[in-house]
Amino acid sequence: MRTSIFLESKKGTVIIQAAELLYITVDTTKDHSLCFVTKQEKHYCTGDLNDFDDTNRNWLFRCHRSFIVNLLTIKEINKYERRVYFLDDQSENNCPFSRRKYVPLKESLKDFLLTEQQA
Repeated sequence: MRTSIFLESKKGTVIIQAAELLYITVDTTKDHSLCFVTKQEKHYCTGDLNDFDDTNRNWLFRCHRSFIVNLLTIKEINKYERRVYFLDDQSENNCPFSRRKYVPLKESLKDFLLTEQQA
């Protein structure tokens, strides 16, 4: 799968590869601003999480009202801490998921991994 996200930031156009993206979150310090957290850095742009919460990107999952995770990079879904942990992440980033999203997140990850193996 070769997928990317194109962002328009203040610096210019940024291309984030799917394998590098960990999660997308709302930047609470600015109105209508999103933060794209990758394995190495963070990128900011204006927008809404709903723009990235669609069926065309089956590798993204809305796990919380303020977070979308990349199913490609999930290492662990911790039910008791209600946190998602990521592969190959030196910064030890993690993000929360809502209680109601635990089962759908787990099922989406399982379905996505099975689909990837068959492709």
